[in-house]
Order: sequence, then structure tokens, then C-alpha cells
Amino acid sequence: MKTKLLLSLALALLFGSISGQNVRAYLNYAAFNTPDNNPYLETYLNVDGQSIQYQQLPNGNWQGQINIQVIFTMNDSIVDFAKYNLFSPETKDTINQTNMIDVQRYPLPEGKYKMLLTLIDHLKPADTLSSMVEIEVDFPTGQMQFSDIELLSSFKQGGSGPMLKNGYTLTPFVFNYFPQEENQLSFYLELYHSLAVLGDQPYLLSYYIRPFEVDKKMDEYYKMKKTKSEAVNVVMSSFDISQLPSGNYLLVVEARDRNNTLLTQKELFFQRHNANLEFNLNSLMVLSTENSFAGRITNRDTLVQYIKYLNPISTQLEQQYTKTQLNTADVATMQKYFLNFWIQRNEINPELAWQEYLVLVDQANHNFKSVALPGYETDRGRVYLQYGPPNVKSENYNEPAAYPYEIWQYYQLGDQHDKKFVFYSHDMVTNDFQLIHSNAIGELNNYRWQTVIYRRTWDPYSLDDDMIPDTYGGGATQNYLQPGSR
Repeated sequence: MKTKLLLSLALALLFGSISGQNVRAYLNYAAFNTPDNNPYLETYLNVDGQSIQYQQLPNGNWQGQINIQVIFTMNDSIVDFAKYNLFSPETKDTINQTNMIDVQRYPLPEGKYKMLLTLIDHLKPADTLSSMVEIEVDFPTGQMQFSDIELLSSFKQGGSGPMLKNGYTLTPFVFNYFPQEENQLSFYLELYHSLAVLGDQPYLLSYYIRPFEVDKKMDEYYKMKKTKSEAVNVVMSSFDISQLPSGNYLLVVEARDRNNTLLTQKELFFQRHNANLEFNLNSLMVLSTENSFAGRITNRDTLVQYIKYLNPISTQLEQQYTKTQLNTADVATMQKYFLNFWIQRNEINPELAWQEYLVLVDQANHNFKSVALPGYETDRGRVYLQYGPPNVKSENYNEPAAYPYEIWQYYQLGDQHDKKFVFYSHDMVTNDFQLIHSNAIGELNNYRWQTVIYRRTWDPYSLDDDMIPDTYGGGATQNYLQPGSR
């Protein structure tokens, strides 16, 4: 990926889009628990009302129908199954159809699952859509832990039906992409076991927005309050994001004790598009580079190259600024930009942060350069610079049925556990390995990634997953489950 494309590549773990010739639908989900530890998964499905077929009813109104099938599997065994019909509201015509929102709840014991969702337009059965996501339900007994975060388009007290939870009717906002016209980010989640862990001691609840690429709170999007422990603590709030620039972000919710020790945390990746806001140059103009490491870099070509090196860890707004201004900016402005960039990452010692990053850049340029690109601009280089060296790397260049591929495993990425990246290349000559799948938040996700690797010997358009070659030396799936095991 990470060309950080808004919407098109934000279909990672939190958000999925499925579409065919006509039907368009969007899926999100969140795991919750009950006070007596019976976890369940909520699914949120948004079907584009303009994309389905309608039939006229005897009363003269029009209505569409989607046949839905959901299958949860664990280790190739079916754990839960549902099949039902989703009907659109009856309308007088077929011109201005509204979207259909569907909320379902599935009791699921703790574990890792694959959820296969299939949608069929009842009036056009040939439009059969399928999407699969990997999910994990994990609520350790006796530990404080948040549920997943549910984004909301609206909420109100009271009501009835599947959208009612803890006394509130919650209308889900299915997307994790906020276009320019969406100026409110509302969310809901629950905190479990605070009463069992803390007793009657209060705790500090905080929630904030930070750039995905920079581990730093944004002061204007930060809220905190003292909260009383309960069997289940409901957390619901909103942020005005009308002035939030375009970019990739994390919504972070934390619980800390009276000593400010972090007790538990939950993060949600989202993207914002806000074309009206531009990079703020005023903050740069008042910055002095005198006696700084940035002020000592006086060669323009060197500054340009160093700033280009920052692209893999830059926010979208920073990338846009350097793309449009780098060729015309003077040395003094570039020095200010470079210094400000590293102050934002490490206010105490920005020079040390730069020197440590430059070591990684040198390693990426040496190990991952291709015929056409320097190492830091390749997919492997970008991942290496953004996340650091992987804990385990599985290099597979000579499988008889497969293109050369690598699988990288990170034990921990922020609050994400066991995250993997799959790269492949058409040959070893160019050394150009492209990212084709990752289970990390904000990354390209393709549950049929094996079809890309085995394309040289297998029909990638087959819908039968069991047709992936089972040949001697063909171990992509095993290498993914256990990188470095072979």
C-alpha cells in the first residue's frame, strides 16, 4: 500500500467494502462482552439503496430485498451460521432510495474466527457478493478491557430494536472514512471489570485523536474525565472534526489509575478527507533553526533528499506539502520544516530521533532497493521504516509453484498483536517485492493473497479456495501461520 489512498485502501480489519456489477455494500463489526462474560459480535451492514433491484408490491409501493448469509468458522469448522432477508423500506418510486442499515448480534466464545458474508440481490440472483474477514474475540476474565469502538451516525436515549444498547438507540456509522461533508465523529464503547479490579476507586478516562503516523495527542481533540467504576462503564462521546485535516488517524480511548498508570486502551483507525484545510506555514515561520541540527544542513540537494526520506512516516498533510512545495522552497524554509517534523516526533531530542531514523533509511536503501526505486520508496522499505525491523521474516524464493515471496511478522504494533505483511515479486532480478496483504490496521487486506503468489501455476479467478495448489514445497499458508518455521 501505503500510498495512503483515502477509502480505497482503508478496508483493513475495521471496514470492508463488497461490490459487484450493481450491488454496493459496506461492512463493519465490533466485539462486546456482558457482565457475566458472554462475548458477542455485532455486525453493521450498509447496503446502498440505489444499487439494488426493486419490485412493485400489490399496494403500489416499491421494495427491494437482499438475501444474506453469514458463516463463522474456526479451524475450518462452522461455529455459527445465519441466513435471513433484508428488506428495504417501502417507497412510492425507485428514484430516491435510501440505504439499508442492518445490525446483527452473534454470541461467540473467545477465539479467532473467519466470517464469510454473502449477499444476493433477490430480484437479480446472479449478483452474488462474498467477503471474508478475520476477527478475534478476546476478553480475559478479571482484567479491565474495552470493547471494540463502534462509530455512530446518531444516538439517542430510549427506543427499541437491535440498535438499542444500555438504554441508547445507536445508529452505526459503518465507514471508517469521513468525507468533507461529515463534520462529527461520534463513538460508543464499553469498559469491563473496572469494579472488580479497582473496587470503589475512580479512574481517569481519556479519549483523543492522533495522527496514525505520529504517536502524539492532538490537543484540540483531547478529552478527559474522572469516572466511577461500575460493572460495565459506557463510554460515548463526539468530536467536531470540521477542522481536522485530511489524513490517517487513530481514535484512542484510555483508562488510567490515579497515578496515571495505563490500565487498558483501545484504538480505532479512521481516515479523513478535508480539502479545505492546508498545511499551516505560520508555525514554521516562527521556528528558529539557529544552533539546531537542521540549521547545520545547508546544502539544498541534501535537504531535499532528507525530506524525501521522511515520506514513509509522514502524515498525508505533510506528504501533500512536500509534494507541492519541496521543489520551490528555499533552504531556510526547508530547514524549518525539517526541524519542525522531528520536534513533532520527539520534542525532547529531535536530533536523536532523526539519527535513529536515518540508520533505518540506510538499511532500507541497502536491502530493498529495486531496479526502478531506491529502497525507502519500495513497499518493503516503507513498512520497514514505518514499523521497524520485523521480529520474524520468512523468505521463500524457490517454491516450485509460487512466485518469490516474503512474510514479515511483528509481535506487537502499538496495541495490535501478531501482525503480518506478505510481499511478492515476479522475479528475483528486479528485487521489487510488492505488498499484497497485511492484517495490520490501515494496511492493504486481501484474504485471497495466496492466489497472487500462486498465479504462475493456478487460475486466480477461481472462486474455489480449495484449488490453491497443494504441491511439493508449496507452504505459503503454513509460512503465514508460522513465519520462519520452515
